[in-house]
Amino acid sequence: MRDIPNYLDDPQQILLWEFDEFILLSVAFGLGIMTDYLGLMLVSGFFVVKYYRKGKDRRPNGFLLHAAYWYCGMAASEHTPTSKPIAFIRRFF
Repeated sequence: MRDIPNYLDDPQQILLWEFDEFILLSVAFGLGIMTDYLGLMLVSGFFVVKYYRKGKDRRPNGFLLHAAYWYCGMAASEHTPTSKPIAFIRRFF
């Protein structure tokens, strides 16, 4: 179980989950309502959040944004400059 955040830069929490974990659980809830398998999707959502949290705790902060940029070339934020190097180029001349 997570503790209450002590610092201002800690991620936002909704009940027991951080914001990104809560989004995963909300998606599972919405899919459960749409497919009429609410119980099954909630249980699977809890397991997905559990394993997502384990993977997230093993890696440094911001790993998912860095991995998304590395593999897909996605921008980390809309406020960053548009002249970024392509993610697939590993050597600059």
